[in-house]
Amino acid sequence: MPFLFTIFEQLFLHIPLLLGAYISFSLMKIPDLSIESAYVCGAFCGAQTTIFLSGFHPFVQAMGAIFMSIVGGACVGLMSSSFTSGLKISHLLSAIMTAGFFYGINQLIGGIYISLSQIQNPFLTCLIAKYPELPAFLFIACLITLLIFFFFKTELGYSCAVYGINPHFFKHYGISETYIFIAGIVLANALGGLSGFLNAQANGFVEINMAFNKALFCLTALIFGKVFIRSTAPLVIMRPIVGGLSYFVIQQLLLKVGFNVRYFTSVQALIVLLILCFTQRTSRSSKDLLGV
Repeated sequence: MPFLFTIFEQLFLHIPLLLGAYISFSLMKIPDLSIESAYVCGAFCGAQTTIFLSGFHPFVQAMGAIFMSIVGGACVGLMSSSFTSGLKISHLLSAIMTAGFFYGINQLIGGIYISLSQIQNPFLTCLIAKYPELPAFLFIACLITLLIFFFFKTELGYSCAVYGINPHFFKHYGISETYIFIAGIVLANALGGLSGFLNAQANGFVEINMAFNKALFCLTALIFGKVFIRSTAPLVIMRPIVGGLSYFVIQQLLLKVGFNVRYFTSVQALIVLLILCFTQRTSRSSKDLLGV
């Protein structure tokens, strides 16, 4: 049972990040590396809010921290997407510049490291003794998944998918292509910021380099999801969730057999490389597997 609880806890913590990456990477087909900066900024904003509201009721403390983590992530997405649309440069370059800006901004917000171990934890419950935060994380993950599911049913949700297929489609109908682009990136990064705070709260600290290789993690999970769910529907919300579950199952199994965790990032890159090589042999382009 501890094995399963660990897998599900990690999955619930990362579901917002996976859904955000699904929107930008898969639907809009944008290599949005700024999601790593959003992950860290959301963690710092949420952590500082948790400390500031430590004397309030846990519900107020949790809601305030969640809100500020979402705002922090959204600010990263707004900056990177504004650079892309305003300066007419590639989003990859915008993400690199945004990462530079927010490396300093995050240190201004909270320094290099913030400990949350001595602060009142607003997510603690008495339902599962050894995993007291798990019910709260489950509730947040289910709520976010439900909200994003309904978002995909809106015109903006469909527009994000259309943007990935043909971004010039909107010009023929007088719809702002820039608005769709900025809205999609801001939403994706806002979700990344929320996931950063949830992970910081679960780990008991925030660290300036905590987002290292999160983009690779998202790519790996999304590819797993596409491999296991072959549906042709453009909006398959279960892909990132199933992909994330597969990722953490493999991770925990490797740890069980004694694999050294320091090499797991290399294993991720190798898995992605092998899948993409296989895909190129069986299809015309690796874009058939993932929209990046």
